[in-house]
Amino acid sequence: MVRFISLNISVTALLLFSFRTHLTTAASTNTCVVAKDSSDDAITIAKAFEDCKTDGTVVFSKNTTYSLKSVLELSGLQNVNVDLAGTIELPARNTSYSTTSAFIHFEGSNINLYDALDHTAPPTILVSANDSSFGSFRIVNAPRAHMRIKNSNNILVHNVTFHTASSNICYLPKNTDALQITQSSNIVFKDSYLTVGDDCTAINGGVTNVTVSNIICNGGHGFSVGSLGKGGSTDVVRQVRVRDSTCNGCENGVRIKTWPGGQGSVSDVNYNNIILNNVDNPILVTTHYCDPNVIEYCNSNDTISLTISDVHFKDITGSVSALGNPVVNINCSSLTPCSDFTLSGVDITRVTTTSNNVCENLNGSSDISVCS
Repeated sequence: MVRFISLNISVTALLLFSFRTHLTTAASTNTCVVAKDSSDDAITIAKAFEDCKTDGTVVFSKNTTYSLKSVLELSGLQNVNVDLAGTIELPARNTSYSTTSAFIHFEGSNINLYDALDHTAPPTILVSANDSSFGSFRIVNAPRAHMRIKNSNNILVHNVTFHTASSNICYLPKNTDALQITQSSNIVFKDSYLTVGDDCTAINGGVTNVTVSNIICNGGHGFSVGSLGKGGSTDVVRQVRVRDSTCNGCENGVRIKTWPGGQGSVSDVNYNNIILNNVDNPILVTTHYCDPNVIEYCNSNDTISLTISDVHFKDITGSVSALGNPVVNINCSSLTPCSDFTLSGVDITRVTTTSNNVCENLNGSSDISVCS
């Protein structure tokens, strides 16, 4: 069991915690306090972990800032506690790290990490683990996605605060997804507060059984499934539950997005009791997704994409922004139409410029009241 508890990280550049372990609480017999180094604290951090790599506790002292100038590979750890009461300060953006999988990489078994109290950057935290819990920590000013779960099973993320915002409209915090999930199953994300510049959730290919609940997201791109099927790839997502959550001032509210020409399927998706306040696109399903930063992937056969079925929107309330977009915009591909959709309890306050709802290539749309 990984426990990631009460960790406060002030992120100014690339930071990554990667757990490829199946963990339980570590019993410690030795303690190593990380000393300061005049040039690069990575040196003393590495020494502390080497000295306490088996049955030890590594302590980052409270009210102490550790400045890293190099990559840390902390491997071979067995039964290790990490008491991160201090602050880790990372270097400013440097393109030399653009291909680095981790700035700080923890590898081993039975590790317990806790607190006693740009475009080329990878995610801030990468989790590859089983039967693990990550809770009560904060990430501020992430350079890209805040957290990614990959190749994992039975993960709980709870009581986290992610805050990445900009006071300068010319430098928006792009690509700062809150939580990305890929190639994983049995994931729970709950009881958290997000201010981000991209998706509040990005549920990607190879994901089964995800529950998102009691999340407040501000200014993001919504609770998204996808994007999926980029470059004609095959992706499958099923059993997604998003409930009892809020999006304030978001670009999108609840969204499923697939690329033209993609293959695979999205099924058994439920959005229930979602509040959308001043949202540009409250309910959006599209098989024509296109990212202008990679325009070459936008030119595939637009008549086919992933099949999207068994999708249910219930009790979606709030208000649409003044941009004039439809409250409901479901636009599927002609040769792979969407099917088995229900929409009930949709109560979104419109403005005078709000466009009519769109239900394109949706089988059974004539029986859905918001489509007529």
